[in-house]
Amino acid sequence: MPDIIIPWPVTRLYDKYPNRIFAKWFSKIAAEVEAEGISGNIVDLGTGPGRLPIEIAKRISKGKLFGVDLSPDMIKIAKKNAETAGLGDRIEYKVSSASNTGLKDNSMDLVLSTNTLHHLSEPVKAFNEIYRILKRGGQAWLFDGRKDATRAEFMETVRRLDLADDIPALQIFSRLWRAVHVGSKTEVYFSGKIGVAIKESSFKKAEITPEGVFMRIRLKKV
Repeated sequence: MPDIIIPWPVTRLYDKYPNRIFAKWFSKIAAEVEAEGISGNIVDLGTGPGRLPIEIAKRISKGKLFGVDLSPDMIKIAKKNAETAGLGDRIEYKVSSASNTGLKDNSMDLVLSTNTLHHLSEPVKAFNEIYRILKRGGQAWLFDGRKDATRAEFMETVRRLDLADDIPALQIFSRLWRAVHVGSKTEVYFSGKIGVAIKESSFKKAEITPEGVFMRIRLKKV
């Protein structure tokens, strides 16, 4: 079973609505990248409309940013978004998968991914690909949604990301998430499909932390 490719015209709707809401979340992640002093080569797997690399490029002047996605239309949108932001020369977008990025061995200082894990049919291959492209000492920060997040966790995320004005859209998105992404439960990331895949991969172990309606997986190549 191949990884899921978001088709046109859903790509356009994704860029117009949920991904623009996520931009506030992406800004927080970019601020954390900056705060930890990470630069060099950074890639966003499953970049979609490319907004996370754009947020990072606004804060970090050194290094090269990459975004990969299986959807040619997503990559087309991402390139346009980067050009609009005046950052087209800082970010390289390409059509490829999380399991076969086409990037060089030991070339990335940081691998990022948001809301992509639940699309992967064979996550162990993606983890091994991340291991391959990371430099020694390099990190991966992977974020994915939680289908079983509580109402309190939902509201805490709204507060932390300053999303109060977006609650109606988020509630609709949350209902769709629960209906479509049936595997995105907390247990999946620890002892379910994702947790098992990490143990079977070259990483062997990870730091996995719930963050409101999201899970954060930290991997390091030692």
